[in-house]
Amino acid sequence: MQYMTEAQIDSISTETGKALAKEDKITITIQPENGESHWEGGINGHFFRIRTGEQVEVPQSLATLIAQSAQVRYESDARVRAYRKSGGKKVS
Repeated sequence: MQYMTEAQIDSISTETGKALAKEDKITITIQPENGESHWEGGINGHFFRIRTGEQVEVPQSLATLIAQSAQVRYESDARVRAYRKSGGKKVS
């Protein structure tokens, strides 16, 4: 297996940053889930740390990622809610 070099990783990040900069911007507000002060995530090596509870403009791709992240968290919580409520169930 051949590993990526630091230069290759930086190149991906730079290319991604340039592509994101060209995208339409969307104004969003990320609601804190559990008192979190920031949302953190990344796209192809380009990472973001966004303060929650404040309006921000982000590229469309990032807005989509944030929405999908929230949906996955919501669905995961819904699926385990019954187990948390009953103190858990034995799985064999």
